[in-house]
Amino acid sequence: MSGSDAIGAGKGRRWPVMLLIALAGTMIVAALAGLKLISEKGDDYASPGLHTEVWQSYQLRSEIQRLLDTAHAVEEGQTGAAALILRLGVMRNTLDPFRHSRVFDYLPQPRPEVHRTIAHLDSLSAGWMQRLDWHDQAGARRVAADMLAELPRQLRPAHELIVVSNIAVAAQLDWERQSLQRTFHWLTVTLVLLACGCLILALRILSSQRRSRHLAEELQALNSSLERRVRSRTRLLHEREALLRTILDSTPSDVTLISADQRRIFYISEDLLTQTDTRRAEEFHLETLFENGDDYRQLVARLSRGETVHQLEVRLAPRAPYWALLSARPLHIHAQSAWLIWSLDITRRKAMEHKLHQLASTDALTGLHNRRALWRAAVKRLRRDRNAPLSVLLIDIDHFKRINDEYGHPVGDQALCALARQLDELMQEDALLGRIGGEEFAVVLSGMSPEAVALMAERLRAAVADTPLVVNDAVTLSMTLSIGLTQRHENDSLKSLMMRADRALYRAKAEGRNRCCHLPAVALAPPALDEA
Repeated sequence: MSGSDAIGAGKGRRWPVMLLIALAGTMIVAALAGLKLISEKGDDYASPGLHTEVWQSYQLRSEIQRLLDTAHAVEEGQTGAAALILRLGVMRNTLDPFRHSRVFDYLPQPRPEVHRTIAHLDSLSAGWMQRLDWHDQAGARRVAADMLAELPRQLRPAHELIVVSNIAVAAQLDWERQSLQRTFHWLTVTLVLLACGCLILALRILSSQRRSRHLAEELQALNSSLERRVRSRTRLLHEREALLRTILDSTPSDVTLISADQRRIFYISEDLLTQTDTRRAEEFHLETLFENGDDYRQLVARLSRGETVHQLEVRLAPRAPYWALLSARPLHIHAQSAWLIWSLDITRRKAMEHKLHQLASTDALTGLHNRRALWRAAVKRLRRDRNAPLSVLLIDIDHFKRINDEYGHPVGDQALCALARQLDELMQEDALLGRIGGEEFAVVLSGMSPEAVALMAERLRAAVADTPLVVNDAVTLSMTLSIGLTQRHENDSLKSLMMRADRALYRAKAEGRNRCCHLPAVALAPPALDEA
């Protein structure tokens, strides 16, 4: 055989091998592409945040109803602007994903009313948020009135949004399924064709030992490459797991990831172990974290039903209790049901809320109800005891200006405090007592007859007149009171009741002070006075 023939024969033997290698490489690439596609789709479908439009639409419907309830509470004076702002902010956060979602593009038929509903709710909520102020209670009531007028009409469109979201998500899933199915069809055809080519070439290679040795070497090289990829993938997974733990350890929230049967702890923050006096994660029990067992049972029940818990205020760590904002959601880890729970310490915020409530409802000098808090409590009493007797006493210290002028305002302030304590001691337990002006006090009594109220008023007046007040262990003051009293009659409002008591007080002053004056409902105008 000549050199040229040998070269030609060598080339003729090499081309099937080269072609087989090319086909095998192409098949490997196709198979890896298919595996990658499967992995990506699997990760997508396992992602907790995939296709959340359905539960977000249910959440939006619930937030609208909660906003309505909060607006009712604001209008009735049961809560303030802060609660309305917070609830409106939650509703806007729930609405925000819909403004950027493309899921409605998959609807079989366009539904422009959905986008109009979302835009209308966004416009309404944005306008309300601009009108609200944390300290403007009157403005909050006006916004609450607008909400009560507008939001009930949005409940039906919100329900339609739930229905359309279900249809859109189903259509999107169907489109993805068909797309994935077409991809797998093409991948199957490609792999089959490649496999046929490999089979033909393998039969050709089997006729030559040399070709078989080359094929074995190629397969060994492929195995080595696969092992390297496996090792690299394993190392990458370990690095990602370490990164995730670093992120969770650095978050300001306390986090735990626990199986639904509570037998396995996937992750738990060190602070949670410390709060439950637990040394190892395997010894941690979720129930020991709660101060109130009812809160624990409520959380477990909701997670067991597949619900997502958002910002639940609970008391944690029974050994050193503190307020926490708890959120949780069910998910799956390695085909096992699990719960992701995270909590944020809000003890300082709760303390600030309590302090603000005290400042808003208490007279700073005497510690009694201030004017606003007393009127609010009186309105509640009027609504609660509609058929029970209810009386109002307005009490004014006679010639109190002389005390301030003669002894100074500090002594006057201490005299007011001493009188407030004396009045509080003489009141019955369910009486509402407050300071409504400089030297003016008010008492709201329920369940007492007019005669008993008049007797109590006279007893108050006599007790103060007969008991000198000692201030700073040096100043002894003698004070007298003028008291105006009246009883509620049918269709009386608090305003009319207070006006009648005020006229009675003016009459007591006009008749010489240091006396009680009762004004029935038939009384008309107050007497003319030259001096209050």
